[in-house]
Amino acid sequence: MTVPDDARAPGALADPAGFYGGLREQAPVHWSEASGAWLVTSHAEVTAGFKDDRLSSDRLAPMEARLSEPQRSAMAPTFALLRAWMVFQDGDAHLRLREPVRRVFTPRRVAALAPRVGAIVADLLDELAERGEADLLPHFAFPLPAIVIAELLGVPADDRDRFKLWSRKLAGLVFGATERAASHQAAGEATAEFSEYFGQLIRLREKQPADDLISALVAARDRDALTPEQVVGACTMLLFGGHETTTTLIANAVMTLLEYPDELARLRDDAALDASAIEELLRFDGPASIMVRLAREAHERGGQRLETGDRVYLAIAGANHDPAVFAEPGRLDLARAPNPHLGFGLGRHFCLGAALARLESRLAVTALIRRFPGLEPAGEPQRAASLIGRGYAAAPLAYRP
Repeated sequence: MTVPDDARAPGALADPAGFYGGLREQAPVHWSEASGAWLVTSHAEVTAGFKDDRLSSDRLAPMEARLSEPQRSAMAPTFALLRAWMVFQDGDAHLRLREPVRRVFTPRRVAALAPRVGAIVADLLDELAERGEADLLPHFAFPLPAIVIAELLGVPADDRDRFKLWSRKLAGLVFGATERAASHQAAGEATAEFSEYFGQLIRLREKQPADDLISALVAARDRDALTPEQVVGACTMLLFGGHETTTTLIANAVMTLLEYPDELARLRDDAALDASAIEELLRFDGPASIMVRLAREAHERGGQRLETGDRVYLAIAGANHDPAVFAEPGRLDLARAPNPHLGFGLGRHFCLGAALARLESRLAVTALIRRFPGLEPAGEPQRAASLIGRGYAAAPLAYRP
């Protein structure tokens, strides 16, 4: 029996864990002609893939190569900006871009944010209480991480709607690598807007340093020999990643809990579960379905022969539901331990913002369900169809104190 293997098919996007799980039962590494990629679906093979330097994170070069010369010329500023994102680099180039961000985005700095994050959560819950019904995304899941990352960077939190618009314009290239002309135009617009905005702030911080990440990156620029474009790139990457992923994590977590009322009640009544609950919610329905890699050289993986340039999808959604690692992977267990999920990646590209995402989502989700014990859907939630990410386009809720 042939299992459908188109990763972009509606059924696959609606249930990535089930889709990749079906393929995993046949083979942990599977070539999909429909997807134009190798689908890597087991926990062991995805883990190995994250650690293997023969798989490249540079998705920009082949994307740029497919463009016509006029398109390539028009998109040059966008590709220059994205090449300054560490997530699209390998080896020494990746480490060179990652290190200055790692030094300024420390666990100690993140831990010190807990009181401020808690205060923002409380303010947002007060605003929700006045409404009685609201869409979780624009009124809670988005504002929290957007405000936090804006304050960390040292940009006005009131500009968060502008950041959201610019991020959406870039998302077509960052998530899914669409080649539609409209997406290219939108990405070009976002590049210009991001570059102008952060260019002005960087010049300001050169003259008037402050206690924020932009000032720290400016200070690190000469020491790490970063170009002006790389400093702007680091700022845009932090802003983009600092709210997109966490927004999705918070929304997915809340909607999952509403589907499992016994586990929701368990978490509401037992604060000792707060940390493990977020790990399990990340495993069960996290923001990332796959990570895209390219084969830098021909090699064997999972009994299959990969050729240079082959596209590889490391299926996090499959790995996180692998019964070889997780007992009853389809069961939500907020006390699950151990829980070696791959929601934040692994190896050199492990998410630098993982600690902040965990802090924000833990405080946000637990405060929401305890403040509003009558929380329930207020309509049909709408999933956002995406190959790489997994989230919601709308999540209407009703609640009472």
